Amino acid sequence: MTVPMAAQVPAQGGSSANRRITRRSLAVDLGLVVACVGLGLLALTLGTMRVSLTDAARALAGEATGPVQLVVLEWRLPRILAALCAGAALGMAGALFQTLLRNSLGSPDVIGFDAGAFSGAILAMLAGAAASIVALASFAGGLLAGLLVYAAAGGGHVERNRLILIGIAVGAGFTALNDWLIFTAPLDSALIAASWKQGALAGVDRGRLAIGAAILLVLLPLGLACRRTMDALVLGDDKAMSLGELPGAARLRLGLVGLSLTATATLIAGPVGFVALIAPHAAHRLAGTAGLPLSTSALFGALFLLGSDCVARTLFAPRSLPVGAVTACLGGLYFVLLLRSRLRRGAES
Repeated sequence: MTVPMAAQVPAQGGSSANRRITRRSLAVDLGLVVACVGLGLLALTLGTMRVSLTDAARALAGEATGPVQLVVLEWRLPRILAALCAGAALGMAGALFQTLLRNSLGSPDVIGFDAGAFSGAILAMLAGAAASIVALASFAGGLLAGLLVYAAAGGGHVERNRLILIGIAVGAGFTALNDWLIFTAPLDSALIAASWKQGALAGVDRGRLAIGAAILLVLLPLGLACRRTMDALVLGDDKAMSLGELPGAARLRLGLVGLSLTATATLIAGPVGFVALIAPHAAHRLAGTAGLPLSTSALFGALFLLGSDCVARTLFAPRSLPVGAVTACLGGLYFVLLLRSRLRRGAES
């Protein structure tokens, strides 16, 4: 099903209206930053072993007792950082791909790019490669999935809805390959890979997290720099050319940045679904901008994934769920409500 693209919602107005939207967008971004910090601090205290906020602050300063220091710094802090990094990457990647494909369903988890990235990463992991090689393999796997979708959809003259349907099929193929690789791997490697595939942030690899965070320091500013290109492409190819953007090169740039963000998120947390699909929708509603806001999408993605992980840790404590199961439930519910709202508005108009 094709959903009207959020970027096509008109919000044209005078300069005063634009200033209002800019102020609202900045206020929303600031609020999301505060929410991420607050939820991150709260997440340090949640778990089977209760830790007060004061003890968590002492642990961050290196002044807590041994067990508290271990729980806060070695177990919970890496998990929180992984959720924030992967969520931000997925949120921005979703905004880029949905603008590129002009379709709200065109997120990288729907069209199979995260499954392809995971195939590359898991092959490198099973081969015993270092974390840096796993990162490169993750990007290569995502790029291979992108090329397969592009080629199968008809190359240079791609019909976007067809591309999304083919992407779903390619993603299913990569998912089947991933399952087979896990099934045939040695037991210890299979357990690690299965946990990684389900988005279990409890077992986040510190080496992959460090490399992923370093890559995002470059990719997130690159993504934010795509704002002007996104706005030009939304206006159509002729308008984009008149604004100095070559449509083919612009789409390639957006695609590569979005693909790199998806591969990095997969490297850190595995193929977590629904974040890239939902975050741009929610960010657009919050910020009230004409197009999909990149910074707000990234911040909402980070908050959404961290919040989902808190639910995964506490809902059935002491047992912990994979965060991917929670994002699927919350994201699926949000998406059904969104579709019902749009269908109701369509019936009333």
